[in-house]
Amino acid sequence: MKKAVLVIRQPEINRIFPKGLQLLLEDAACALDVIKVADEEIRRRRGKFPVKGFKSLLQMTYHPNEERFYKQVAVQAHTKSRSFVNARENPKMILPNDATLVLIPEGGCITEWEEI
Repeated sequence: MKKAVLVIRQPEINRIFPKGLQLLLEDAACALDVIKVADEEIRRRRGKFPVKGFKSLLQMTYHPNEERFYKQVAVQAHTKSRSFVNARENPKMILPNDATLVLIPEGGCITEWEEI
């Protein structure tokens, strides 16, 4: 098992987890697994996803047909030593232990907004 931290910069979710989510994951977990485990924790805590118009964080951030994050989603990942992890370009890469993943589902500085 490995640890990861997920910080979600979305007001409705940030109110529930202001310090992010501390997650335990399988050793081969990737960024998508982190989001799936976070969705389970959100459902456990709230009963349903708190952002109107969406059923999950995964739905809100990831384009399943093209296997990539939506253009408006900001994704940053790093290790405790602050080494950069390219989770945005490779969402299925295995994350190192103690990785921190920061998601901004509706990044404000993007000009090309995609419909989900």
